[in-house]
Amino acid sequence: MGLFFVNGLYSQNIIKQLKEFYANADFAWYEQKIQEDLMKFDSFLINNMLRIIDSLPYCPYRPANIDLSKENKVFVLSIALANTEQYSFEDNIYDYLIIDSLRTFVIVCVDDKMNVKGFTDTEERGTYIDIKDDFFYPEKKQRRQIRKIIKNITKENPDLILFCDSWDGTFLYIKDELIYLYHIKTGQSLEFNEHVRKCPDINMIRRSNFILWPLNKKLEVVDGHPIDYRLTGHTPSEEVRLCPPLSK
Repeated sequence: MGLFFVNGLYSQNIIKQLKEFYANADFAWYEQKIQEDLMKFDSFLINNMLRIIDSLPYCPYRPANIDLSKENKVFVLSIALANTEQYSFEDNIYDYLIIDSLRTFVIVCVDDKMNVKGFTDTEERGTYIDIKDDFFYPEKKQRRQIRKIIKNITKENPDLILFCDSWDGTFLYIKDELIYLYHIKTGQSLEFNEHVRKCPDINMIRRSNFILWPLNKKLEVVDGHPIDYRLTGHTPSEEVRLCPPLSK
């Protein structure tokens, strides 16, 4: 997904800025926008199913006409990594964080016990992934682990829950002015810098600002050749959505 660099989000202010952004967010607007995305993506799949299946080694997400107004919801602020080409392990990874301005928020649908039922926008804008769907989560153990994400993070009394698509679709949270990564398989958390510095290949981090072009967009053409990716921080202005007001 394309991303937009938010000026001023540097390490000494990133946590404050994320909290302020969340506090001022117009959740009704985002919910409406995401519901519209779901409906548009359903239509896109129906109209393009055969072409997609012929061109990809896997099937796209099944249509999911989700009515968010009927779900219990947790709004999770989406962030990403940008400008990581020269990252070194001595750096503070917080310096490279930005808000994902196309997703902006992932909506996690939960039941009355805070067990996760599904996610919006964790893979492709306009998609909904159902935890019960064996196509995506064939192992019962994996589904149980994913169901507990929000419940387990909430037990830590976080200031804010985050989602980072450019770091392997990871859930994180802010607590005590630090960012922690929640490990789905173990249920354990580790401060984000500590986790990143355990990465065996620094190039994995440096390449984390490459993003795939959304499936429902035409490929960008550069020097006469189509490419299927772009760098974070280069979202066209007309695609940016960062806490806009509801229409009056």
